[in-house]
Amino acid sequence: MIKIITANPQDFSSTDVLFQTPFWGDFKQKINNLDTLYYWVSYQKADAEEKKIFPLLVQIRHTKGNTVYAYTPRAPVINVPESERSSLLEELAMEIKDFLPKDTLFIRFDLPWGVPGVNDVNERVELAELAMNFGTKYHNLRKAPSNHLCPNTVIIDLRPSPEKLLASMRQQTRNAVRRSYKEEVEFMIYDGSSPDIMDKLNAWHEIYQDTGKRKGFYFEKFEYFKVLFESSVAAGKIKPRFELKSKVPLDACVPSPKFYLFTASKENKIISGLILAICGKTAYYMYAASSLENRQYMPNYGLQWEVIRFARSQGCTQYDLMGIPPDNDSSNPMAGLFIFKTGFGGRKVHFGGTWDFPYDEEKYINFAMNEFIQLKG
Repeated sequence: MIKIITANPQDFSSTDVLFQTPFWGDFKQKINNLDTLYYWVSYQKADAEEKKIFPLLVQIRHTKGNTVYAYTPRAPVINVPESERSSLLEELAMEIKDFLPKDTLFIRFDLPWGVPGVNDVNERVELAELAMNFGTKYHNLRKAPSNHLCPNTVIIDLRPSPEKLLASMRQQTRNAVRRSYKEEVEFMIYDGSSPDIMDKLNAWHEIYQDTGKRKGFYFEKFEYFKVLFESSVAAGKIKPRFELKSKVPLDACVPSPKFYLFTASKENKIISGLILAICGKTAYYMYAASSLENRQYMPNYGLQWEVIRFARSQGCTQYDLMGIPPDNDSSNPMAGLFIFKTGFGGRKVHFGGTWDFPYDEEKYINFAMNEFIQLKG
């Protein structure tokens, strides 16, 4: 049984899932003009005494064709047995319908866990949907034409000592890390409060933009990152204490995620860089860029070691490298990314991907077909 009530985002409990934080919802609302809704959800299985309560962030998205749908990135953030997950999604989709805009066509879940029977990357969609809907009431969960967040990643356990972390790397990767220091590459860290953050961010963005054009992937404009770091500073400001001495203060916001720009330079010129997010005890490898110049110095490898060291110093217990191809297929255009990220050790994780629950089957079929055609086009 599921019950839903609207929530105050400031009251959201702490989570390591960056994409389910009020900060991320507010940032996306600023940069993409997305309406963000917040809820408390209580879940209790019929034959269980325990009731589980979790926060849920939902974005309302509008397509160019005026289709409205709800999107939950990396949610629901709740640990339930694999056998319950599909039924939980179905019931949640049905119960939340009345809280969404009336013209919402479907709700889209970007799952935070794997789903029984749908982890085979080569599996046909029909078989994946059959497995996903097994045991559900309406059998209406549909695999989205594409995944919003990459379902495959590498997560490094940061709890072992630095010596053990180095030892767990592929030998070629470990040698590349050592070479970056031997070649005296200079590594720096900046946050939103650094005096020259915008200058450094702009220099990094030029490389990021060139990298996107060179490799043919989508890249964000500079304004996106400017707002990201400005929002991070604003969210981290400490409010004055004891403003109203006659009342017990009730504000108790959990810490907002923090963002950092890491750069690698040679002869005072940035040749590589990445943006790191820290949310709770999890670090996220969010955005990266590297120049074709001075690649022989292996700056990208040294940067990752700097991130690992820094994340441990901030109390992080895991580092999510945020996206790899599903397997080591040399024909995949992103095969190099698989080799690079898996070389740092860690475990390969396969999330369940992005799934839809339609509220109007006929209209949804037309939408999904158009979305598929646009993706292939």
